[in-house]
Amino acid sequence: MIQDEQGLDTGDADLAIVVHMDGQGTQGMKLETWNAVTAAAPRGVFFGWKNFFVQDHPLASPQNTMSKQPQPVMISYQ
Repeated sequence: MIQDEQGLDTGDADLAIVVHMDGQGTQGMKLETWNAVTAAAPRGVFFGWKNFFVQDHPLASPQNTMSKQPQPVMISYQ
């Protein structure tokens, strides 16, 4: 949904940009999306991860979720 990620202005010290991502499919497919989006983002952007109780099989454990790099600063369970 975000276009021209490198054009995001991350220079305001009073503003934190969090890309709260979800992905569809297996945990491996979600990780592929995570890796692609985090690699394309400019410096200064933080990331959040969504876990879905019904759609995610298997549901990622808190330890698995926190092992992502870069580490998510926000995690939601929906």
